[in-house]
Order: sequence, then structure tokens, then C-alpha cells
Amino acid sequence: MTVLYIIHQTLLMAGSAKSFLIMLRGLMQKGIHPVVVMPDKNGIYVELVGKGIPTIVVPYRNNTYPWVHSFKGALLFLPRLMMRRLMIRLAVHKILKEVAGIPVQLVHTNVSVCSIGFIVSRKLGVPHVYHIREYADKDHGMYFFPTRKSFLRQLNASASYNICITKDIQRHFRQQESSTSRVIYNGIQSAVGTFPALQKENFFLYAGRVVPIKGVLEMIQAYNAYKECATDVHPLFLVGELADKGYYNRIMEYLQKHHLEHDVTIFGEKPDVQDWMRRALAIIIPSPCEGFGRCMPEAMFCGCLAIGHHTGGTWEQLENGRIFTGGEIGLHYEEQGQLTELLLEVGKRPAEDYMPYLQRAFQTVNHFYTTESYVENVYHFYEHIAHSHGLEMQSV
Repeated sequence: MTVLYIIHQTLLMAGSAKSFLIMLRGLMQKGIHPVVVMPDKNGIYVELVGKGIPTIVVPYRNNTYPWVHSFKGALLFLPRLMMRRLMIRLAVHKILKEVAGIPVQLVHTNVSVCSIGFIVSRKLGVPHVYHIREYADKDHGMYFFPTRKSFLRQLNASASYNICITKDIQRHFRQQESSTSRVIYNGIQSAVGTFPALQKENFFLYAGRVVPIKGVLEMIQAYNAYKECATDVHPLFLVGELADKGYYNRIMEYLQKHHLEHDVTIFGEKPDVQDWMRRALAIIIPSPCEGFGRCMPEAMFCGCLAIGHHTGGTWEQLENGRIFTGGEIGLHYEEQGQLTELLLEVGKRPAEDYMPYLQRAFQTVNHFYTTESYVENVYHFYEHIAHSHGLEMQSV
């Protein structure tokens, strides 16, 4: 089966890119022939070309309205919107030209906010899959063009299918009762048979992009309150892409104002994030609205205690574990003050006290979030789509 994949950006460190590459590798082993469309020749492009995977590079933009963060942004709103519409139209034209002669049987768009895959599928007369990895509005402040209702109509159109990475996202887009929708959790890594040996050191960890939507500054504010109360202060380490210079500057100003420069260290991107997770007392997931949040199951595979904000995909993962194991698999909070209290509690107790949490968490991620189950579930959905449309599909 030949599948045309549409990805909206090529940054290798992004969660959507990591999940896409894991899915693609597994599906290729099962006989899927991919052609990948991307907007530039960075990141993922280099890896795919190195593996001989056919690629189509064409600039395009998301099917959303431009952000307005300043007076200049307001002035340029209409020109930018018109440019987006033009780029989408030109991209569709080029893609159709490039795939002429290729027996594309399915189009799979890796996110919800990019519409060119859906348009191309209509032109080719083949089914389309939206892989919905985000709320769009609640987490990224992105709004569908021309309206949210227009996107919902696409989801409910004939020969249109969707994969939602959590039940909460599926509910957000009103797909929970739809026979053309599936909840398929991201695959983090292959199943692991042995619980990792604890190598704990006295520090808290944040692993992810340093951007406003991740709640990083609020986490640091809670940590500042922890420092004021703790008798033995453990440092906070931030590991991840510094994707917003203005936000980074705001954080540094806060650290200096509250004399936290020696307690909070921002390391930027590191290739060995799992090693940090194995050594940390706990990882903090402070996002106010997380679609899925790969860092939490990644940490649980590493035997790291998770402290998660009671919201979105973070809460759903904790709830999955509670139902599956019969006990808590991590700590959770709703308000900033509660995070401070949890940091104080974890900081003064021996790491071994949380071993039951870690073991249940390890059991949970080995059941729900393995690459094997991820690929199998996507492949079975492809089989369902193929059967519904009289397409032939054979695994290898």
C-alpha cells in the first residue's frame, strides 16, 4: 500500500516528528510504501533522504489564522492570511504534479492544522487520515480557517478518517461516537522487560521545549516557593529546546530577581535526555493543556517519578495507569501551590518510598505506549480503511 504522508514541520526534537518517525519505520517494516511531503529540507528531510524514502519538498503553511502578538502583527494580518491561502493552493498543485503516476492509495496528515493532505486526497479520490495530535486552540492558540466547524465537516466527510492521540482530544473534536475515529496512543519505545536500576541524584527535572504553552515559568514560580520553605534545597534542571527567545529572557529576569540563578539551570537541548530522567528525583510536567506529552511516559520507562499537571493528556495517562494497575503511577496537582507542596514532599523523602509508583508506572507504559502496539494499531486501522474501500493490503 502506498501512503502519501504530510508533515507540517521538520524539527527532529518535536514530539509530532518523533512519533511520526517511529510510526513510519514500523509501518515500512509491514509493507507500507511511503512518500513524504514536507515544507523544507531540514531535520526529518535529511534522515528520510538518507534512508532512500521518496520525499516532496514544497513550502506551505498551516490551515489556521496568523498569530497577532503585536501592532505590527495586526497590520500584517490580512496580507499574511492571503499569503497562507496562496501557498496552500500552490502546494496542492505541486503535490498533485509530483505524485502523478504514483499509485497513492491513502493520504495521512500528521497533524490536524494542515489541510493540504485533505485537499489532495479529494483530488486523487482516495481516503484521508487526520492524525490529531493537538487541541490547536487550547494548547497552541491556533484557529482553523475559515472556522472550526469547517474542520469538523472535513473529519465527518466521506472517506475521511482520524486518529486521536488521546480520548480527551477525540472528545474535543466530537469524534468519540464516530466509527471513522480511533484513539491510538503514541509509541515511546519498544517494550522493556526489566525495571531500570535506580541511579537517583538530588535534582528535579523539566524536559521539553521552553515555551509559554508548556507552563515553564509557572513551574519556576512554584519552585521559588519551594526554595523559600525547604531546609535542603534540590536544584531544578531544564533540558530542552529554547524555542522562544523572548520567553527565555522573561525566565532569566525572574531567576535574577528572585536569586535563583544557582538553583535553576537551563541546559538547552541535550542528546541524552533519558540519562537525565534516570537520575532525576522527579520530572515535572507543568503544561496547562498537554495533548499527550511524550516526556512523561519516556520518564516512566526510565524509572523516574512523574509530577504532572491535572489536565489534558497528562491526566489521561495517569488515569490509564490508575485503572490498569489499581494504584497511582505518579503525583498530580491542580494549582501552583500544590506543586510546591509536592516538591517539598518528594525532596525530603527517600526515593525508595516512591518505588510502588515507579513500578506501576513502568507496568503501565509497557502496556499502553510501546512502539509495537502503536504501529500495530495504526496498521490495523489502515487495514480497516482498505477493506472499507476495496483496497488490497498485504503485510510482510
